[in-house]
Amino acid sequence: MAANARYAEIRFNDRPIKEQLSDPESFVLEPGEVTADYEKKSPWRLEELHPDIANYRTAKTSRSIDPAVMAVEEERLWSKVWLLAGISSDIPNVGDWFRFDLGKQSMIIVRNKDGVAAFYNVCKHRGNELVQDDFGHGATSFTCIVHSWRFNLNGKNVRVTDRDTFREEALCGNLDLTPLHVREWGGMVFVSMNPDPMPFEEYYADLLPMLASYKIENMFVVKHLTVDIPANWKTMYSAFNETYHAHATHPQIKPYVDDHYVQYDFYRNGHNRNLFSVGSVSPRWPDNRFVNVGLAYFLQEAGVKMSALKGDARHVRRALQQAKRSENNPYGVDYSGYTDNQLTDDWNPSLFPNVTMNMHPEGILLQRFRPHPTDPERGYQDVFVLSAKLAEGRRPPAYMGVEDDVDVTGKVRPPIRRSTHDNPQAGEVVEQDIANMVTMQRGMRSKGLNGTIVFSEQERRIQHFYAELDLYLEGKKGN
Repeated sequence: MAANARYAEIRFNDRPIKEQLSDPESFVLEPGEVTADYEKKSPWRLEELHPDIANYRTAKTSRSIDPAVMAVEEERLWSKVWLLAGISSDIPNVGDWFRFDLGKQSMIIVRNKDGVAAFYNVCKHRGNELVQDDFGHGATSFTCIVHSWRFNLNGKNVRVTDRDTFREEALCGNLDLTPLHVREWGGMVFVSMNPDPMPFEEYYADLLPMLASYKIENMFVVKHLTVDIPANWKTMYSAFNETYHAHATHPQIKPYVDDHYVQYDFYRNGHNRNLFSVGSVSPRWPDNRFVNVGLAYFLQEAGVKMSALKGDARHVRRALQQAKRSENNPYGVDYSGYTDNQLTDDWNPSLFPNVTMNMHPEGILLQRFRPHPTDPERGYQDVFVLSAKLAEGRRPPAYMGVEDDVDVTGKVRPPIRRSTHDNPQAGEVVEQDIANMVTMQRGMRSKGLNGTIVFSEQERRIQHFYAELDLYLEGKKGN
């Protein structure tokens, strides 16, 4: 509420956009002098990937409130796809592990002598979860706290306590931990509960070159939240899968982020992205030539003096890019492997079914949305802030919500902070979105909605999400 009151004067002061993007897919964000193939428009339009996409300009509210839908998702979606489990920097050494929970399932991801392995977090004796903590380091085995059955880092059962007291019928099955498919790639760890999943490289093929360019393997976690929210995971995920809300939900960004002329790219297997121009004034803002306070801050941060700026507000973005190309740039980052637009812009991919990223060379805001085990109108929003190694005194982008007293050197991995929607501790921008999630989910049960929500062409990514989701729920993919 405080944020809403704070920006009341500018929330709805938009000037009309003279040339609205009625077909957002047609727009291409002009590349700079340094570009790359992964910056190009996707070769597919959305209707090529989903010929029935016109059916997804509306969605039934029952999809976000019905326990029966939740059960089908558990069986036909979550158990079939690749899922982001965590970050490689959390398990740098043999014996390091972390826990990953998804719905009713709990998993252990551990680094052993052969690489990274993943197992269901359950003892084969009577079903006790082996680990209850979030992380562990230097383990040589996993021992059940109830009856001391033990499993090594390869998942093999190495001790059944008082084995002779069990009859043959009890121990004739496989007593080892049940493994999952796992893949460590580009600083991230992915798992699949599918016994025969689509090959990892095929599932993520269209995004891998872009993701690789950000060198996530050289980043580390500086903030990690899990927010318990009274909203369905799809309601939460959709809040970060469109640009249409930015002018009203985040009015403070209009002086320095173009929220309308945004590049949309749609890919196979449900993945997509937006490319936002940062350091550019929104076409909704009343003045697109005056170098406002936000743009002036960016210039100062990059070491560009106002007197050295050639031009007006329309020239700030390229000036920022040029400044970052300096070997002595104030961020301490080697930008040589990035395109010009990556140096300023917010590249915002979504990894189907439940991950969004806001990517910058200096840091990444990674968000993952998970279903509650039993309640379709509750879910968990995991907020990871990853930072590159920055020059002393520099911090990840401010909108990511890293508090001033948080260490960003990578020397300390912060614990997971667990919070709720009424005090999420996520920073102003993300908290504005969380407030929307709660009220949108409540509205799903309103009799005034007639059981249907609708999507504009600026919400094309949500249409894409639902079309891909239905392929799984209808059994057309994942088998």
